[in-house]
Amino acid sequence: MAGWQQGPREAGTVPVHVQVIDLEPFALDMTLPTYLPSSDLTQRVARDAGLGAYWEDGSRRNFYLRARGRLLTSDEKLEDLGIVPHELLHLLPEPPKNSGLEERAPEYPPNAGYSVAGNLAAAGGLTTVLTWTALWAMALTVQPSWWVGLLPGIGLALLATSFSRHLWGGLGSSAQIPVTGLLVYLPLMLLAAVPAFMLGNVGVMDLLLVLGPAFIGGVVGVMLSWLAWYGAVEPLPDVRIKDVQEAAAAVTWPCGICGGAVTSDVKADCVFACGRVFHQGCYRAKQSLGDGTTCAVCGYQPA
Repeated sequence: MAGWQQGPREAGTVPVHVQVIDLEPFALDMTLPTYLPSSDLTQRVARDAGLGAYWEDGSRRNFYLRARGRLLTSDEKLEDLGIVPHELLHLLPEPPKNSGLEERAPEYPPNAGYSVAGNLAAAGGLTTVLTWTALWAMALTVQPSWWVGLLPGIGLALLATSFSRHLWGGLGSSAQIPVTGLLVYLPLMLLAAVPAFMLGNVGVMDLLLVLGPAFIGGVVGVMLSWLAWYGAVEPLPDVRIKDVQEAAAAVTWPCGICGGAVTSDVKADCVFACGRVFHQGCYRAKQSLGDGTTCAVCGYQPA
C-alpha cells in the first residue's frame, strides 16, 4: 500500500478527493498533477468533472480551488503545499449567470499588525522581568533548592523572551528573539543567586545545584516562549480587496490572431465557443472576412 501511494507522487501526480461546490454538489476521486499552477489545474478538474468551461454566450467560466482552508492563488501549485495522497480539495465554480447568486471576494480578517510594539511595551516588559528577578532572589534566600531554581527560572525565561519580542518589534519567527531572550536571562539568573550567596544561605556546591536546574529551565522556557510567539505554520496571505481586483485586472491571455497579450478590458471570446481568446479589434476584423456561420480563425462550427 505504501509503495502504491508513493508511486503517483514520484510521477508528479497525487490522488485526491475533490468536492465540487455547485448548485448540485458532488464529489469525485481524481489523480491530479502537482506541478500545474492553480489556474490551469482548475480548468482540468472542471473538464473531468463534466462542468462546462464556457457560458452560453461563449465567454469562459471561472473556477477556484480551495485547499487547507483557503483559496489558492492562480500561480500556486499542489506541490508547493505538500499535498498528501487522498487529501480533500474543494472546487468552487463561478455561479451560473442569471441565477441570482453573486460572487464575492474572500473576506480575510483585518491585519492590524503588532498592536503592542513600541518603547512603552519594551519598558513594561523590562520592568516585569526585573520584578520577577527580585522575587526569585528573595525565594532563593529562603529556600535555596533545585526546584526553586528550576520553576522560577522557566517563568523568567518566558518573560525574557516576551521582552525580547517587544524589543525587536514583534516578529515572532525572528531568530533574534530566542537569542536575545537567552542573553537577557543568563545575567539575571546569576543576579538572582547573588543575595543568597552573600547572606551565606548557600555554599558554592549548593549554588551550583541551584543554578544547574535554573539554566536548564531557562533554555526550556526560552524555546517554549519562542514557539508560542512564532505564529501560524501556514498563515493566511495578507490579501486586500484592492489586491484581488488588481490581480484580476492583471490576468492576460494570448490573442489567437496576433499572439499579443489580451487584458480583460479588451478581451473577446469566440462566439462559436472554440476556446480561443482575441483582442476585440482583431476578432472583429477577422470575423468581418467570414460568412458568419463559422469561426473565421479556425473554421470551428458548432454542431
